[in-house]
Amino acid sequence: MDSQELKSLVSNYLSTQKLMSLATFSDTPWIANLYYVHDSDLNLYFVSKAWREHSKAIDINPNVAVAIADSHQPIYLPQKGIQLHGTAQKIKSIKKLEWMFNMWNKLITEGQGEKMEDPKKFIDAAVSNVYKISPKRIKFFNTQLWPKEQFQILDLAD
Repeated sequence: MDSQELKSLVSNYLSTQKLMSLATFSDTPWIANLYYVHDSDLNLYFVSKAWREHSKAIDINPNVAVAIADSHQPIYLPQKGIQLHGTAQKIKSIKKLEWMFNMWNKLITEGQGEKMEDPKKFIDAAVSNVYKISPKRIKFFNTQLWPKEQFQILDLAD
């Protein structure tokens, strides 16, 4: 399977999920469950308060790991999920925040609850940040597609 085909499969799977487990490390390891959206380059975006442990850890060490899986999938059916590692950084670009807010409101809040609307006010308030995770390596488990191997690796390192 070529990398473009695999990238498309990964993107399609990411679109079926909303929640990821993010692992960070500064003084100690930490893991947090967060809602995310992704772009066509498989970058993941999430919103978090600046004072959260994972946010503070990213300020110290941008290297992160992520796991994404549907916790409702029965063990007796084909298993699907993603594990990846990469780097996280805060996003300050108004244009990128506008894109992310649009995707967030459409895919995560689904018209319910508080909407994210004004990137400038969001930045000026300095309470929360938008983070971008740039994956370096993605391991895509899919025992339906690959019953013997069980997974494929997508290397995205620069």
